[in-house]
Amino acid sequence: MYKGLVYTQKDKKPLETANVINKSTFKGTITNRSGYFELPAQTGDTIIVSYLGFKTFQTVVMPGDFDKIHEIYLVEQPISLQEVVITGTRLTGILKVDLRLLPVRKEQKIDLHLEEIFGDTTANRLTRINDDLRKIMDPVGLLYNWFSAHGKDLRKLKKMKEEDELVQILARRFDRKIISDLLDIPETEVYRMLILCEYDKTFLETASDFQILEALKACYEKHRILFESRKNQGE
Repeated sequence: MYKGLVYTQKDKKPLETANVINKSTFKGTITNRSGYFELPAQTGDTIIVSYLGFKTFQTVVMPGDFDKIHEIYLVEQPISLQEVVITGTRLTGILKVDLRLLPVRKEQKIDLHLEEIFGDTTANRLTRINDDLRKIMDPVGLLYNWFSAHGKDLRKLKKMKEEDELVQILARRFDRKIISDLLDIPETEVYRMLILCEYDKTFLETASDFQILEALKACYEKHRILFESRKNQGE
C-alpha cells in the first residue's frame, strides 16, 4: 500500500479531495481532510496526484516506498478560463449593438505559390498534389492514422471505465489533465481527434473528463470496422 500526505507548496496546508491515481492499474482515490491517502501499488507503478489549480505530481514507486508516509507538495498553477465550467447561469434582457462599430472583414485572396513550393506545375505533378490534399482532407484517413499511432494508449480506455473510483474522479474533472496523463496523449491531440469525430466546440468545452473518455471510446468503436478493413487491405 502506497501512503501519502498532500500539501500545498506555498503555505504547507493539507489538500482535501486531491485526486490520487495509480497510472499502472487505474486504481484511484482522493485525500481526506488531512490530505492523507492510501492506494494499492507495486514497485514500478506510477502514482499521479492531481488537483485543479496545481501542477500534477508524478512519481514511480520504489521498493522502499511502502514503509513510510510520503509528503507530497503541489505547486500552484494559474487556471485558464477553459478549465472553469459554470452551470445554471441564466441571462435575460436585450443588448443593443451599433453595427456600424463592428469591424468589417474583407475577403482575402490566397496565393498558394505552387510554382515556388513544388517547382513545375505540370499535369502529373498537380495530380500528385491533389492526391496528397485529398489524404489531408479525408477525416477517416486522419482518424485511422491517429488511432494507429496511439493504439497502445487507447487500449487503456476500456480498463479505465472498469474502475469505479476513477470514473467518479473523471466525472468531477473538466480540465483534461488526468486523461492526458493517463493516456500519455497531449490535450491538444485529444481535442483534435474528437473534432475529427464531429464533436462540436460546446461539447469539448463543457463535457466532464469522463464524458470525454466516453467520446473517445465511442469514436473508436464507430470507426473500428473501417480501420480493420483498411488494415486488411494493406496486408
